[in-house]
Amino acid sequence: MSYHDPIAEIRRLGAGPRIGAIVLAEQIVDSHIGGFGPPENRRLALDAMLRDLARLRRRDPALDGFVTQIETYIDGLHRELDRRAA
Repeated sequence: MSYHDPIAEIRRLGAGPRIGAIVLAEQIVDSHIGGFGPPENRRLALDAMLRDLARLRRRDPALDGFVTQIETYIDGLHRELDRRAA
């Protein structure tokens, strides 16, 4: 599964009360960073996603809780990459 614009997909998922939306958003993140190869590139992709999620939060404050959960997931991915690099 590939997403051209993962932030738009995350926004769409967060906009409605959908069961499993967080899991689907996490899959979007995983799919997106999976195409970046080496861990350094994945870190950069995660950083860019965090930046874009911060912008999304400013544009649509109603998504704050949803975005926070996705940011927490991304933080966990960052930590996992750091552990593997050590």
